[in-house]
Amino acid sequence: ATYCISRELLWKVHMEAAQVQERAAILAAVAAEKDYVDNYRDAGNSTLSFPTLNEKLSRCRRCFARTVLACPPNLCWKVWLAGGRMELIAGRVDVARKLFLRAYDVVPEKGRSAVLLECARLEEFDGDTELAQAILCKARHSGNSDWKVWIESVSIEMRNGKRERAIHLSRIAVAIHPCTGRLWASLIQLLQPDGEYSQHEALKSALRAVPKSGEVWCEGARIHLNPLVPTFDLNKASQHLSFATKFTPQYGDSFIEALRLELLNRWIVKIALPFINQLERHLLDDESSALDIGGIHAVIGTYVRKAFFTILQAKYVSEKEVSPGNGLAPKLNMNLSQESLPVLDLYGDYANVVDTSKIELRCSNADPNYGLLWFHCRKQSTDSARIILARAKKYVACDVFNFAHFYVSAMVRRAGVILAIRSEQETASNSSTITFEGNEEWDSLLEERLRTAPSLENFLQGSIEDQNAVTLLESDISGVDFITGLVGLNRHKELKSLSLIERRKVLFGSDSLLS
Repeated sequence: ATYCISRELLWKVHMEAAQVQERAAILAAVAAEKDYVDNYRDAGNSTLSFPTLNEKLSRCRRCFARTVLACPPNLCWKVWLAGGRMELIAGRVDVARKLFLRAYDVVPEKGRSAVLLECARLEEFDGDTELAQAILCKARHSGNSDWKVWIESVSIEMRNGKRERAIHLSRIAVAIHPCTGRLWASLIQLLQPDGEYSQHEALKSALRAVPKSGEVWCEGARIHLNPLVPTFDLNKASQHLSFATKFTPQYGDSFIEALRLELLNRWIVKIALPFINQLERHLLDDESSALDIGGIHAVIGTYVRKAFFTILQAKYVSEKEVSPGNGLAPKLNMNLSQESLPVLDLYGDYANVVDTSKIELRCSNADPNYGLLWFHCRKQSTDSARIILARAKKYVACDVFNFAHFYVSAMVRRAGVILAIRSEQETASNSSTITFEGNEEWDSLLEERLRTAPSLENFLQGSIEDQNAVTLLESDISGVDFITGLVGLNRHKELKSLSLIERRKVLFGSDSLLS
């Protein structure tokens, strides 16, 4: 390649070679460590030694040296930054800091905020959060502050548990960069603990500013896919995701959320239907027709709790546990003859049973290249869209199974509110008060009733006799855990608890230097 390419692009060949050597060194180090754990550690052989990751990166450093020699002066700063990132995973923070400072010395004014962003990430990587925040503050107040600086400023505050500060910075960011969808999406996520109404207001503002942002539409879908949100609605989520994948097909998270929606529609809805049918029969009998709204809510709450604890009990007697990431949904031995409900059997690997070929085809054609969930599911830089989506399908299916009791009870609650409105419409003496389903007036009425009805948490806390249920409801499961389709990513982990490679992936893995 070096003999065939023009001299102006020669540095890119060496840069690509350096990154190939870096990935190879990481894979070799991980494989060596695994081999040691599997074959030697239990044997008590402590005299064996393996080349460290730092030693394995020697070829990578030589490639970076060739890159610097061939690189134009105005682009050398990118090489210094890439070299600094490489030194971080080797644990040589001081060397990485020197390379970043050298990049700052030679970077043109236009790219200065990008270098400051890297310097802030380095200091947070090293544990000096205050210095990282100070560097980001300097970057924000520079004349040409990049929107990525604001995203990173919000992220570092969230990683340190300062949500109010993160919201404050997000509001300033969307005022300065109102046409950046990722900033609006970040703000919508941050407002989840304040209630879905606050999220909806932010969503409306975002859509007025950037109506064709796939990130914003995806956040709208995530609100309606959250089972602990009053306005849980699979149909609206489908509409939002349709816009998200059309407007910004390169945003991979939209396709992963589409996977969650497909699994819910073709798997969990079938489990919820028996409970919904029983609730409908109960509300249509003569005794229930005379109930007031409080009495109707009490009936709905009874079936919400029945659905929740029945599915939960069935999971406890499953044939084998589901571990995160394998996507296996074991058979649930559920015999509900007392309630005249059918046996609910969930067989095998639902990551394969549910056909998602249409989503996979659309995703492959779009070839997404960014997104928090997307990067989490991409294990190798060479992974294709199909490989990433197949891995995501297993992760999402596992999460959907583990929290099926929440999703089923949310579906029963929503169906109960709809049935209550229909019953009210049928008994209305004045035909002018009847609202037909499917129009805007019906949607507004349904949204209002869903918000005024008791929340899922309130329904579940009524008439609890099972101590295990009390323990479950007093756990730390909340709406925040369902902000995205992968529950494990929805709460920030302390960076100190991560390995050097994992820490670098969190701080640097979602941003390409060559873009």
